[in-house]
Amino acid sequence: MRRNPRRMLHYGAIPMALGTVLTGISAYQIYEMNHAVVYITWSIWWISVVLAAAASVLLICLIVSRETRSIESVTGAWLLLVAPLAVCASTGASIAAYLPTDLAYMTLIVSYALLGAGAPLTCCILVLYVARITTFKLPPHDAIVTSFIPLGPAGQIGVAALSLGRMADTVLLDSTPQLDTLGPTMLGAGVLIALMAWGFCVFLLTHAVFSVVYQRRSAVIPFNISWWSLTFSVGVFGSLTAELGEVLDMRYLQVNYMVMVVLLLVLWMFNMVRTIVGAWTGSIFGIPSLANKEDATKESTSSAVTICDSRPADRYV
Repeated sequence: MRRNPRRMLHYGAIPMALGTVLTGISAYQIYEMNHAVVYITWSIWWISVVLAAAASVLLICLIVSRETRSIESVTGAWLLLVAPLAVCASTGASIAAYLPTDLAYMTLIVSYALLGAGAPLTCCILVLYVARITTFKLPPHDAIVTSFIPLGPAGQIGVAALSLGRMADTVLLDSTPQLDTLGPTMLGAGVLIALMAWGFCVFLLTHAVFSVVYQRRSAVIPFNISWWSLTFSVGVFGSLTAELGEVLDMRYLQVNYMVMVVLLLVLWMFNMVRTIVGAWTGSIFGIPSLANKEDATKESTSSAVTICDSRPADRYV
């Protein structure tokens, strides 16, 4: 990790996976089976918070201190550094609904702090990413599917803001009566942020689809592990659409959510089958773009050595 911090990019998937499990527990109301599950889930949430903060802060410090980067190297994978912060924030809002008032208030405060740390960092990386795709060419055809990754963190900010706003409207009224008027304001701010995030997600989705179609015209897009980014991106966008459809009571958004659920199920089945086949044949374990880049580096190095060896010896005497 110290020699190559880029290998830690995917470590952010660990707290995000924990957040998905915890959100599923709250969505299916497993707490009603055993009240102890509430505190077990809350404890696991704190572990995910520590992992998300460590992955974000530590890796950014390592990259800044040990690597030289150019804007051309910016990819959607950079967002895996800070996406866990917003995921933990939205998960905290889901868990706070089943906690006692004092614990729910503390969870709400910590979740807002996580969102405050993750949202600006996500926006900064998104700015770099948009500058990269407008200044340089698109990613290679075998990594073009990663164009869907920015859709996930952008949508997660909207989900977290809306979920926390809905929870603040309830928790602040019970825990701090002097701030009872702040709850509706935070709910309104959450709805506004979620709407803007949804609009930005539409732009990112349009760009990602265009990028894939454009690259497909010139070369076949092979299946690799980056295809699983589709499930995360479509799933988060669907969750944001569902939250907005419920709060705004818009049938249009609810229908869109049902379409995304079907699409997500199809993507899961497709990726699962192709991953099993790729694991059996061994093709899933390699990333051609990285291999080609290494081959090109070796060729350029060997060419430079050949040129130096072919120079007359008496020139240096």
